[in-house]
Amino acid sequence: MISLSSQKTIITTSWDDGHPLDFKLGEILEKNNIPGTFYIPLDMPRKELMNKDEMKSLSNKFEIGGHTLTHPTLTELSYEDIEKEVSNGKDELEKIVGEISSFAYPRGQYNSQIMDIVKKSGFKGARTAEFLRYKIKNLFEYHPTVHAYNRILASRGKQTVVTEDKDLSLHMLFSGTIFKTWDHIAKKTLDFVLEHGGIWHLWGHSWEINDNDDWERLTNVLEYAKHQGNEYGAEFLTNAEIFDRFS
Repeated sequence: MISLSSQKTIITTSWDDGHPLDFKLGEILEKNNIPGTFYIPLDMPRKELMNKDEMKSLSNKFEIGGHTLTHPTLTELSYEDIEKEVSNGKDELEKIVGEISSFAYPRGQYNSQIMDIVKKSGFKGARTAEFLRYKIKNLFEYHPTVHAYNRILASRGKQTVVTEDKDLSLHMLFSGTIFKTWDHIAKKTLDFVLEHGGIWHLWGHSWEINDNDDWERLTNVLEYAKHQGNEYGAEFLTNAEIFDRFS
């Protein structure tokens, strides 16, 4: 078990699916000196995907992580197909952006077999789509803190129940913050992590931010994270840097 409860706070963000709007999101991150890890598949059925030149350009300023070849639900595939999606996806992406070491499970779906394949493929850690977490216990079950999206109440309730970081989830529940919009949850969880130590990890999708007209909310949250993080002496790291720190 890796516990960060007595450590300085780490602030990080990650963004999935490689949509061209990642560049707009990246500009906001860069303006606030906040790192971002962008998890990019090589093909994204029914979603717009940046081209190889754009992937390379984004990698000049931000960490790029693996997100498979075609963004399938890995739990629905055979062992051989999971290996192909994960390992070949890593190889093909590295031809474009150079070495990568972090991975995100498409749609957040994974199991122990998938975790083993991701590890065997040379990744140092893997991010899930669960949330309300601020400690790492397994680098291949690396859970974020906040989803930059207004999840339905049932989804929030489930995460409040299943999270092992009960002190954070109960704080969100009893303060009533869990019922508010994602930007309120983001700020309140950041305040908690800054006080207690650990990792505050905001994740989402640029296309989701755009679809919900949430650019102003995102900008406000990142400005708050920059100000509060600097005020409390937090570290700003990429996902790969976090994996290196605790591997």
